[in-house]
Amino acid sequence: MKKLMATSVTLALLGATLHAQQLQLPEYEYDGPQDVTFWTDTWFYPHATMRTTLGQLARFSDIIGIGQVTQKADEHFTVTIDHALVGCTSGAAVTVHGAFEFFELSPRNVFMPTNQSRIVFAATTNNFKYMRGHMFWNSPEIPIPTVGTRWTYEQPTLLYLNRSWWYVDRDDGVLTTQFTNVLQAVRFDRNWTNYFELVRDGKTSTSNRVREDSFYDLRNLGLMASPTRRAIMLADPLVDDTLKIYLNTPAWGFSHLEEE
Repeated sequence: MKKLMATSVTLALLGATLHAQQLQLPEYEYDGPQDVTFWTDTWFYPHATMRTTLGQLARFSDIIGIGQVTQKADEHFTVTIDHALVGCTSGAAVTVHGAFEFFELSPRNVFMPTNQSRIVFAATTNNFKYMRGHMFWNSPEIPIPTVGTRWTYEQPTLLYLNRSWWYVDRDDGVLTTQFTNVLQAVRFDRNWTNYFELVRDGKTSTSNRVREDSFYDLRNLGLMASPTRRAIMLADPLVDDTLKIYLNTPAWGFSHLEEE
């Protein structure tokens, strides 16, 4: 089963690459310092990264919180919440698991948080929602499949382990601040302009994770933008010229997917 799923992902990535080549799209890939993850085979890294950017975690996670790790095992850990953000309450104990469908990792607990540490985490019980990889700003919620489908988890699950959690004080707190600001803009006080400015300015962050995630979130936001919003991005002097060329490529034609 693991080999079959890994093959499917490989074919999907290959298909996307061939599609881009056929459309003769300009090269626009992140080439800065990468986030530190458990991946040793770098061919899978973009897939893991784009599914767990700060924007994606904020948009699709079912349970998001800040708290202290009170119990730790090989494949899961428990967090006592002191700052509830989404789908949990302060004082609650939430046990979250690692997702291991696409890989085998040993020892797994190397990429789990240390016991008694204070962390930020974003978990999901509905992996299906992540299959739409872009930020569909104005789209309705994606239908949740019935329990028992292969895209539904029975417990809160962290996608790709250490990209779905981090220590609160990581990067001097810059990562946590960026994430909570993104969460506010896409989940609670939905504001396209605020979100755009957050990911636009993220390229100058002192955090490697913020810079990398902001690159993908800004690119996806542009690809899904309405004509009016795309014009705002194209006119902004702080947006990279290479991204503007990328968004001006007629072959994409994605603007019809989002309305004002």
